[in-house]
Amino acid sequence: MTATSNQAGEGKSMFGWFKKPSGMSRKPETAHTGADIAAEFMARAGWEEPVAPTPGWALLLRSPYDTSKVVTSWLGGIPHAPTDFSWPMDTDGKPLHFIAQIDLASLQPEPETGLRPPGLPEQGALLVFVGRSYACPVLSVADMGRAVPLSLPDQLEPIRKHGFFSDKPVFSYWPIDPVAFLDTGSGRPPFLPDPFEHPRNWIINWGIAALEAEIVIESLERELGFGRDFLARLQGNGDGQAKNRVIESKTAYYTVMARSAPPVVSAMKAWREAALSKPPEALIDQAQVDEVFTARRILHDKIEENYPPKSLLLGRAKAFWEKLCLSYSQENDFSLVPMALQPFVAMWLTDWRGHRLFGLEPPFPNNGEDRRGQDCLISVAADRVLNTDSEHEYGMSIWCPKQRLMKGQFEPGQFIRHIAV
Repeated sequence: MTATSNQAGEGKSMFGWFKKPSGMSRKPETAHTGADIAAEFMARAGWEEPVAPTPGWALLLRSPYDTSKVVTSWLGGIPHAPTDFSWPMDTDGKPLHFIAQIDLASLQPEPETGLRPPGLPEQGALLVFVGRSYACPVLSVADMGRAVPLSLPDQLEPIRKHGFFSDKPVFSYWPIDPVAFLDTGSGRPPFLPDPFEHPRNWIINWGIAALEAEIVIESLERELGFGRDFLARLQGNGDGQAKNRVIESKTAYYTVMARSAPPVVSAMKAWREAALSKPPEALIDQAQVDEVFTARRILHDKIEENYPPKSLLLGRAKAFWEKLCLSYSQENDFSLVPMALQPFVAMWLTDWRGHRLFGLEPPFPNNGEDRRGQDCLISVAADRVLNTDSEHEYGMSIWCPKQRLMKGQFEPGQFIRHIAV
């Protein structure tokens, strides 16, 4: 059993490279241009040169309804290791938080290149711990033969300590399946087309159609009510108030809604009644879905700005997910979700969520860490299912010098929180 524990790399301060020396004036010929700054920023991000496609392993959440396979890799929860395993400690002397356990035997070679993950044995397990710093112990096959679920250290603090939205001491547990792909750095793996790009892809049965219609009807009726109140107040206050840009926008929006939304509401109610009259699990004729959305698109196109119903009219899977969770799920328990809605749950959870081992992390728009000569070991996105979401970050990743990474030496390196704002 080997364990690597280190501090997150500090990196040089963002743009510190072009600060003017104290007590000196900058000569015009040495002033840095915007192009210089942009080039340096890209260099610090490790993207100063075109990057070739690189093997990566998507860490895909498993469907909660797929219970037939043995779980050997997971995110969150607790690690499995020998009882004499030494839990890694953070820079403040407190235990790090466990985030991932990857079964190395499950990491199949990337099909196009035939390459396996660099620096890792073909069997055993990679464990990942994070906090202010990080640790990536690698357990051998012999270690895993003695592995048991570990007890949490007494001093392990809630993950809220690091800004995550949970008072629990662990990230939420979820089984995963690593899938190899050739990463081009574009984000979504090529083998995973977006299943929610068109509503016909996910509104597949009458149960889903009925609930989706309910969401749209509720939104349209709510906005129609707001519009009646707004236009009545506007009329009572006189036309002078309409000079305000916000008032003008709302006036145009609510006028469009008053004229064009009622027929859509009536059509959606009829569609919902028809859906409720059918067996909820029965597959739907996709031509019927297309017909309904053709009418909805007309209203969508009339709404000039991004008011609440606009995205719903084209089919917003995220709104459907939020409604479903509010109605049927607690603490990641989806067992009470009606059978007709379970295909959507499985589709939503097993889609690309941004978790990967190796591969190419897309450039960070708001970070300034110097990542020259480093590659990404693992990246975990902000994910409400795992409680890895926080107010100002959209993910986290571990970076190591390329040559050391190739040898399985994960120290020194950097633990980076991906800044969203």
